[in-house]
Amino acid sequence: MYLADRITLARLIIAPLAATAYVVLPVDHQLCFWVAGWLCGLAEFSDWLDGRVARARKEVSDFGKLADPFCDVFYRMLVYMTLILPAGGVGWLLEPGTAPQQSVYLVSQAGGNLTPGVGLMPWLPVVLMVMREIVQGAVRTLCASRGLILAARWSGKFKAWIQGFVLISALALPAFWGGREPWILTVIAWGAWTAATVSVVSLAEYLWINRRILAQITN
Repeated sequence: MYLADRITLARLIIAPLAATAYVVLPVDHQLCFWVAGWLCGLAEFSDWLDGRVARARKEVSDFGKLADPFCDVFYRMLVYMTLILPAGGVGWLLEPGTAPQQSVYLVSQAGGNLTPGVGLMPWLPVVLMVMREIVQGAVRTLCASRGLILAARWSGKFKAWIQGFVLISALALPAFWGGREPWILTVIAWGAWTAATVSVVSLAEYLWINRRILAQITN
């Protein structure tokens, strides 16, 4: 296995580590955000690095072409789904009179009392992003089974960049601002919806551009 392929596969290890850090590590001193954020930054860096290593060492492989998008989707979608949960098992305190887009859970605070805790990401845009990846993956696999190749689109790369930016920003905001302020949830919700919108639009553009190839499946 080439070095570039090992770098790609590292995301399969980094993703569950980042997800675990976000849920298990304490929110004190924003530790869960710092550790998860740095791990996600490492995963994004590996996505940038593997292609350059493969080209520089002339190690571009069929395995790498398949593994790279799969590892990207696995990493980002796993972390996105985890961010629906409350950070550090505690999350944001539910402010009186507020109705955040994020899900609200009953969490155990100090002393064992159950209080409402708010997750970091709203669930609906995350579901849309996950469904987008499932649809595109299914279409690509079906076409490949018929010997049909779908053209890659710039919108797919832009979508991946936006998803990565929103993901890192969602963890960086509470880490750098040093607290679980209510306005952070609002900003993150808008970021999640932006990423979801770009994801759905990129899928629509992908299907439209490849419509003639896709039409051959039904013939």
